[in-house]
Amino acid sequence: MLLGSKRGKPRQTLLIGLGLGIFVLTFVAYELDIFYHSGGVVFIPFHATLVGVIAAFWTGYSRIGLLSGWVLTYLSFLGWRTEWATDISPRPFIERVAYIIQPDGLVVLAIVGVGVAVIGFTVGSLARKTIDMLRSGPRTTTDN
Repeated sequence: MLLGSKRGKPRQTLLIGLGLGIFVLTFVAYELDIFYHSGGVVFIPFHATLVGVIAAFWTGYSRIGLLSGWVLTYLSFLGWRTEWATDISPRPFIERVAYIIQPDGLVVLAIVGVGVAVIGFTVGSLARKTIDMLRSGPRTTTDN
């Protein structure tokens, strides 16, 4: 479950491309104000969480593995954090980069990412099991 089944093993390039795409999508969407902050202190950004849940749902449905779902969710949060650091314009560039790679912030995002990924992955796995069960349900034939 953690690493996925052999039936759901995508190529590594697919996961790397998807991860980078999620990071860039989240970053650009927040940068262009397509995704936005409601104001105040934001512990869990809604839109980045939504992107992470969708990515984790896909990994659960595709049987790719919970670890992949967590990585994709984490990259959506990292895209939000990177964009947020670019908004701190009066600070020097090195301080903005230091904010992005600050260990305690990265750990917090990782822990939140685990929770979000587990939810999305579980729902995706249950959806896959339900669809598989409906497809292979009882088949009755009538010979008339």
